[in-house]
Amino acid sequence: MCQRKQLTVVLLSILIAGCHGVWTSSQNHTATAEGSTPQAVGPPAASRGVGSGAALRVSFTEAATSADARTRAPTNPDRVEFDRGRLRELPSVPTSGTRKQASTRGFATSQTSRIRLCDVAAFPCPFDGVAQDNCASCTNPPPDPNAAVGAGKIVEVVNDLIQVTNRLGAVQCGGPVTLNRLLRTTDSLTDPRIQFDNVNQRFSLSVTVSSVSASSTPAMWVATSESEDPCGSWFLYRLTFHGDAYPTGTMLDFPMLGQDTHALLISIRTCLRNKNCLDADGAIFTVFGLPKSIVYSGTHVEFNSFQVDSLTAPVINAGQPMIASSVSFFLAAVPGTGYKLYRLTNSGGPGASLTKTTISAPFSKPPRQINQPGTTATLDPSDGNILAAPYFDGTFIWFTHDGDDDGFPTVRYGAVDTRNNTVATAWAFHSGSSDDFNPSLAVGITPRGKTVYLNWAFTDTPAGTATSAVFASGDASQPIVTIAGPGTIYASGGISSQGRFGDFSSVSVDPSVSGCAFATQQYFGANGNWKTRIAPIGQCESIVNASTR
Repeated sequence: MCQRKQLTVVLLSILIAGCHGVWTSSQNHTATAEGSTPQAVGPPAASRGVGSGAALRVSFTEAATSADARTRAPTNPDRVEFDRGRLRELPSVPTSGTRKQASTRGFATSQTSRIRLCDVAAFPCPFDGVAQDNCASCTNPPPDPNAAVGAGKIVEVVNDLIQVTNRLGAVQCGGPVTLNRLLRTTDSLTDPRIQFDNVNQRFSLSVTVSSVSASSTPAMWVATSESEDPCGSWFLYRLTFHGDAYPTGTMLDFPMLGQDTHALLISIRTCLRNKNCLDADGAIFTVFGLPKSIVYSGTHVEFNSFQVDSLTAPVINAGQPMIASSVSFFLAAVPGTGYKLYRLTNSGGPGASLTKTTISAPFSKPPRQINQPGTTATLDPSDGNILAAPYFDGTFIWFTHDGDDDGFPTVRYGAVDTRNNTVATAWAFHSGSSDDFNPSLAVGITPRGKTVYLNWAFTDTPAGTATSAVFASGDASQPIVTIAGPGTIYASGGISSQGRFGDFSSVSVDPSVSGCAFATQQYFGANGNWKTRIAPIGQCESIVNASTR
């Protein structure tokens, strides 16, 4: 029988917390870096890889009203799609059991698996976003939703589709558009990411080319809106890559997007042809920055990239408006080790350097597949990497990923103190018998303080609960504690036999409504087909009176 250790029951008002004064708590991992001086990373950047791209300019509304707005590019049969790296070593049928709680205190009562009643006249309600059960380059893909809120609009991307709504869910800009139509390309596209820059009032997105031929030059796309209006014009860049880190015929997989005040920050892994895109199969991992002064102006861009040890997430600087930092951050979670914090100087521009600090806080990747009620079909968890962009609040870098807690796939979250390279972590789970996975978070900074918003999915097989989405939020100035309670369920789903759940969700802080954020998660409908759900978190009431209704 699996047991949950050190369970802490907490109220939703203090579910998530910060770090000052708690680094030696028994619930937290505390460690100093390996050595007092960060390690420089490898040889000069130019020897690892270089990239470049010229800009085009297109209109979203024009694309949405075109005859082929929702027609996907045909698949090229001569190209090869990579195995995206499913965790084959995990058992196909998980072990079962219910956690015995170590605490003698009562466990928080689980909420019913229904979306809470919501009056749109008084409060913005959760709503279904765009979903996609097939795309040109894949079969039955999970939608991997990612959304950003800004200027009264929410822009959501899934696979090769993009849609704009207002904050109450009304579709804008003439409807959804395929990324192929928006970018005016026949490339097979996947893994788009979207974010909003609340200083320069711009949206930016990245998406990679998902199938390649043996002679293909590695490439991906980056686009930035010309203004705060996502329905207006966008600058488009098809970035191509050269050098040792980017052999011809390889795919640039799993691009992750972050930003600070000076640059768009991107991380990718180069997948070798006819190999699974996993560390053991020789994947190459790189990070780089794109100066906003260039990509926001539609000017030709050239940049150097830096090689890192494993899948590494770019960090987003929090704040309304976004705070400045002296360096750009990237963070990796490494099972068996802990965390690797990278600091990039000069936003990756001329003369830039990258240093690495290893922080010891060992954990294990998820031990098994995700269980579902009423079926032997299971879902894949992550491999313990950080898959959603962390947030920097000026002192701490907040992050989340999946791990193994007493034999259960469980969400781990925490914060790295950038002043002394230490880390504090805790677990988050819906119930004593739930499997919890696919997390993301964001940090909001207001005159009242800092708030952390955490979003994830769970199943609870003993309770008969299929895949559902849940969020929790709390004061970032309080000690980090275990989230041992149900949170708020905002999407209740069905059961699927598709096997893959997907790799991404997101949280985006509304820059115009203090204390409000939006969580985006995927789930299964009653028929087992993919759906996505967008939910307001926090103090979002004033939205119903806004002109964007």
